[in-house]
Parts: sequence; structure tokens; C-alpha cells
Amino acid sequence: MPVEDRRSRAGARRSGARDRITITRWSLGLSLTLALTVVTAAFTLVWNQTAVLGETQMQLVASVGGLDARVTGLDQRVTGLESEVRGLRTEMREEIGGLRAEMREEIGGLREEIGELADLIRERAPEEAEGR
Repeated sequence: MPVEDRRSRAGARRSGARDRITITRWSLGLSLTLALTVVTAAFTLVWNQTAVLGETQMQLVASVGGLDARVTGLDQRVTGLESEVRGLRTEMREEIGGLRAEMREEIGGLREEIGELADLIRERAPEEAEGR
């Protein structure tokens, strides 16, 4: 084979290679490096967000623990207030019962006094009628 034929074939191969995609070690290494960089960046972002989420979760757990303690304290205070209100209601009912009994006695005493005054008025009324 003549040297010119070889060159023309090599030239044809080179010109045909321009029309197709040629993957070289350099371009493959560059593509893999870019892909690994993107994956590493994504993993780093996910890792950071997971760490932030963990910190937020710990803060929420601490806040819930504090709220739970406060709610327990409030529950105890409400229970104490309920028992005090029951006691006050009992005292109030007893006081009202006592006041009603006193009012009945006073009204009974007033009725007796009014009856006595009415008797006195009746006794005087015939005497005054005769004196006229």
C-alpha cells in the first residue's frame, strides 16, 4: 500500500471522527469529576440540612419537655382551684341555709310583734270610739 493511501485513509478517519462524538480519557475524567463534584455538593447540602433538622428536633423536644412540665403544674393548680371552689360552694350553701333560718326566725318574730301591735290597736280602737 502506498504511503499516500494510508494518509488519505487516516485523514478520512480523522475527518469522520469530527462528525461523531469522541470520548477521550481526558473528557471522561472531566465528566466523572464534574459528576462526583455535583454528587458531593448534593450530599453536603443534604448532610447540612439533616444536621439543622436534628438541632431543630432537639430544640423542639426541649420545648415540649418544658411545656409538659408547665402543663403538669397548671393541671395541679387547676385541681387545687377546683377543690377550693367545691369547698367555697359548700360553705356558701351552709351560709345561705343559715341566713334563711335566721330570716325565718326574724320574720316569725316580726309577725308576732305585728300581731301584738294589731291587738293593742284593736284594744284602743273601741275605747277611742266610746270617747267620742
